[in-house]
Amino acid sequence: MFRKVVSLLVGALAVPQAAQAEAENAGTGAGTGEAWVIYERTGVNGLPLVVLARTGDAEGEKLLREGLVTAVSCRADAGNMNDNGMPRGTDSLYALEDRLAGERALLDAGGVHVASVTGDGQRRAFYAHRAPIDLDAIVLGMPVPGFSCDVSAVADRQSLIALITPTALERQLNGDQSVIASLQQQGDDGHVPRKTDFWFYGDKQGIASLAAYLKPKGFIVDHALKDPAGVVLSRNMAVDLAEFRSITPSLVEAADRAGVEYDGWETLVVRPASTP
Repeated sequence: MFRKVVSLLVGALAVPQAAQAEAENAGTGAGTGEAWVIYERTGVNGLPLVVLARTGDAEGEKLLREGLVTAVSCRADAGNMNDNGMPRGTDSLYALEDRLAGERALLDAGGVHVASVTGDGQRRAFYAHRAPIDLDAIVLGMPVPGFSCDVSAVADRQSLIALITPTALERQLNGDQSVIASLQQQGDDGHVPRKTDFWFYGDKQGIASLAAYLKPKGFIVDHALKDPAGVVLSRNMAVDLAEFRSITPSLVEAADRAGVEYDGWETLVVRPASTP
């Protein structure tokens, strides 16, 4: 699924089926399990970057801070990228990244694939490990048409950590993107407005503050929640990426202001009328 969402980012009739942006994937709930998070950043040259980062892996995060980090950079050949610097055909690099992630030398060094970053005419995969390793032979032995790949050590560790550490908002947008991709797989027409429910948990005072803050933005109280206490707010809206990029920052900010937990959203699948 995460690679489908990467493609979604790089590229960008009601039935009783519901899709939910769960907290564990969205990064704003109680879930603490390991997961891949996808989000967008702006590079130093002003061009967009798409970041795929591993989260919830304590050992990987420790290696990233204290161990060694190797970068495998695959630069697109001339003419093999869009005007915004996004290389074309990055799916052809997945086999190389997976081969490297499963390399015995990397695993023996406690290594793990911690992130991949696409943009600025290239795709870079980062691997953190305890002991020195040599990945050059694998990279040279798996040439990828349209790309020139090389291996190097990461020198500026702090800049890399800042780049591949998602914010609360980026985690939530990642959850939105994953669910929208799932809806599309089920034939959903995301442009069709429909009732969409948003789940929040917190004390009575915080929930009241939250509801009042979001009311001017079209959110109404659908029903209260008990054990744990909270509320479901509803809004009639489209469920495409553009809509959530507009509204999710307000939801994350509102939850933070009110001191409550935003736990994702759910909606029915709505297919075009002509779809069986």
